[in-house]
Amino acid sequence: MSRLLQVLSVLGVLGLVAACGSSDGDGGGSIDSNEALRGMMQVIALDFAQVLADVAPSSGTLAEKQDGATDCPEGGSAVWTDTGFGGGGSLSLDGCRMSGVAVSGTLGGFVESGADYVDGSMMRGPITTTGRYAADLNVTNMIVSAQLPVTDEFTYWEITATTPGGMSLCAWSGGPGCAPSPF
Repeated sequence: MSRLLQVLSVLGVLGLVAACGSSDGDGGGSIDSNEALRGMMQVIALDFAQVLADVAPSSGTLAEKQDGATDCPEGGSAVWTDTGFGGGGSLSLDGCRMSGVAVSGTLGGFVESGADYVDGSMMRGPITTTGRYAADLNVTNMIVSAQLPVTDEFTYWEITATTPGGMSLCAWSGGPGCAPSPF
């Protein structure tokens, strides 16, 4: 429970930072810069958090293997396959359409949910996005945490990824640039 309170405290501060002066950045296009990656995540973050909540294993059931599947908001699907150990598993996205962006690929990592939160961490793997934003990306780390019901004010995300050409990209919900290092 203390981890949830820490996440919510950070989310509250970051929500204020984001509300006090961020550009929308959701014009779309190719994801070839930190700003474009941030724009894409700003567009899909709330829907993505809800997809995670819909497929995530519930906390307190870590000893049991739990798989989940859901339809995405605008079509396509998401399937969580749990490894049965500590919330680890893989999220398979098949044309999962959220706010005009379709995401396909598989992200391995950890997902957990409770009555009032969802938390996805250390998620990584190759994805392809089409529609409003288009790219082939290798996600090297993604974190998405949200209080339920999902709102912009209490949703935190950060992502690092590489392009096929080897360009490193990063973005987070707290503002332009990369998330500050936790160390």
